[in-house]
Amino acid sequence: MLIAGIYQERMVKITCDLCPQNDERGVLYVSQDLELVAHQNCLLYSSGLVESEEDHSCLNDQDRHFDVELVKEEINRGKRLKCSYCLKKGATVGCDIKKCSKNYHFFCAKQDQAKIQTDEHGGTYRVFCQKHTVRKNNRVFPTKVDMLKKMKNAGLIESLFESLLEDLDGIHFKIKDSSTSEKELQEIATLLFDCAIFRKSLRKISADTVISKLQSEQEHLQKKIEVLQDIGENMFPLQKDI
Repeated sequence: MLIAGIYQERMVKITCDLCPQNDERGVLYVSQDLELVAHQNCLLYSSGLVESEEDHSCLNDQDRHFDVELVKEEINRGKRLKCSYCLKKGATVGCDIKKCSKNYHFFCAKQDQAKIQTDEHGGTYRVFCQKHTVRKNNRVFPTKVDMLKKMKNAGLIESLFESLLEDLDGIHFKIKDSSTSEKELQEIATLLFDCAIFRKSLRKISADTVISKLQSEQEHLQKKIEVLQDIGENMFPLQKDI
C-alpha cells in the first residue's frame, strides 16, 4: 500500500549562489544539471565575470550566456570576500574604482545606495560605492572599453603589452627560483588565480584533449625507451661487462 504524500514530487525553493539566501528578487539562471542558480544581475555585475558568446555548458536563456565553470570560479572567489553592507561572505560585486576595497552582493549594493551603472549596448555593468558615487563637476568615469580605445588611439597598446610581458617574465622567474619565499609565492598565486586570463589559460592546459595528447606522447616515449633498452640488451650484451 502506498502512503499518501511520501512519493509525491515536491516543489523546492531555489536560491541564488551569489547572494544571501533570503534574497528572492530578479530573474534566476539555472545550469542544466541544476547545481548552479544565480540572479541575472548577480552574474552581470560580478567583477570577475563576463558574458560568454558560446552556448555550450552555459547558464543561459535566449539573450544571455554565462560559462558554468567561470561562474563556479567566481563563487569560489567570493568565498574570500566579505560584503561591506551585510558583512557576509560571497561579495563578488566590487566598487569599480580600482583602489576601493568595498565589495557587495548585488542587492546589498543597492541597499547601501551604491550607484548602479548599466551600458547594455557596450556590455558594461558597473557599481560605485557611496563614496565614489559623487562626481566632481558631474564628471562620468569612462568605461573600461572607452579607456582601452583611448589607449589604442594614443598608440599605447604596444607599451601596455610590453609591460605585461615584462611582469609575466618576472613572475615566471620568481616561481622557478628556489629562493622565492612562501609569502612571495602566496602573493603571486593570489595575483594569478584572480586573473580571468590566467584561469582561462589554466582551463585550456587542463582540458581533456591536452591530457590525452600528453598521455599519447608519454606512451610513444615509453615505446622508444623499451626499443632502445631491447637493442642495448640484445645487440650489445658484452659492452655492459667491459
